[in-house]
Amino acid sequence: MNEKILVIHPCSSRTGTVTFQHMIKSLNVNILSKPTAQTNLSWHKLFHEPLLKNKYYKAKIVFESQQNSKALNYHKLRNDLKDYLKSFFNNQKRISIISDTSLLGQFGDPDPRYIDNLYILKDIIEEIKNELNVKIIIKFIITIRKQHSWILSIYHQGYIDLLSKDNYGESYSKHMSIEDFFKKIIQSENYRNLFDHTLIVKRINKVFNSEILTLPVELLNKDEEKYIDKLCKFIDLEVNNKDILTYLQKAPANKNYILKDGRKLYFLKNTPFSRIFYLALIFHNWMKKIKIYRENFRNNILLKNVYQIVRPKSKRVFVDRQHIPKNLDLFQNEIKNLYKDSNLELEKITDTNLKELGYY
Repeated sequence: MNEKILVIHPCSSRTGTVTFQHMIKSLNVNILSKPTAQTNLSWHKLFHEPLLKNKYYKAKIVFESQQNSKALNYHKLRNDLKDYLKSFFNNQKRISIISDTSLLGQFGDPDPRYIDNLYILKDIIEEIKNELNVKIIIKFIITIRKQHSWILSIYHQGYIDLLSKDNYGESYSKHMSIEDFFKKIIQSENYRNLFDHTLIVKRINKVFNSEILTLPVELLNKDEEKYIDKLCKFIDLEVNNKDILTYLQKAPANKNYILKDGRKLYFLKNTPFSRIFYLALIFHNWMKKIKIYRENFRNNILLKNVYQIVRPKSKRVFVDRQHIPKNLDLFQNEIKNLYKDSNLELEKITDTNLKELGYY
């Protein structure tokens, strides 16, 4: 019987995901989703939209937009995904990798309905195994990051607040101070869950009895060759580490800093206030509720011009990180202690040396 390996990477934002996705582009594997642009495929709606259903096996899935609800054909989406997967298991490559944040929601999304995605995927894979008479070995890779560093990155990068209906659609930094954000995480179990890596592993274990590899971004920064070696051994692929390192050095990077004299010097995004900016912002915020605008404001020439006015401009105003008016060490010990038991548990169930990397 032919044997195939399917590696599933239900990644979290700000945990080295982009680097991982660029890395797999250099490997001799099938890439089912990112980093290649696949967003036009209809089956992505199965995973990219919030699931508003109680059981995954119902005859339809309902997605909710800001204005209305629209019923989509669940069976068609499911069959599209099945046909797409079969096309990869039928080709000559032995290993396939699907890397996508949508599989389990955004970073640490507390919505338990996202586990339905895993059930959908499991059932489809079982059907494919029987239809193609192929053995499919499922493996999971989780990219992780120290919680204190992760929290700071999420706070400053402008992700939406998943837990506050009043502020939904705004970034954390728009409606609370960094001090208040840390306090919320320390005091609220729901907020704390957003940054608990073990919860993702437990979700996977609930559905799949599969091997799970954790790849800390700190290991990537400390020892790239060891990071690559762990990855390739886990997916049972022999490669030349130097070739991957060379590829990564050439890969595009979206960094907001430069290195000078051993220090990171950052540049800030700044949009000067003006009457034109104010009017464009009002127009943009009002129009983005309308579907046709929301889907086309980056493409249509007129709408694109409005967006370019509203979008923050990157100015090369370099500042030393230590002079940014935020205490980056704020609550560091409290956060480390808060997640110590969780990180200890993660270390045991995934056989990863997190103590060596400063997780506790």
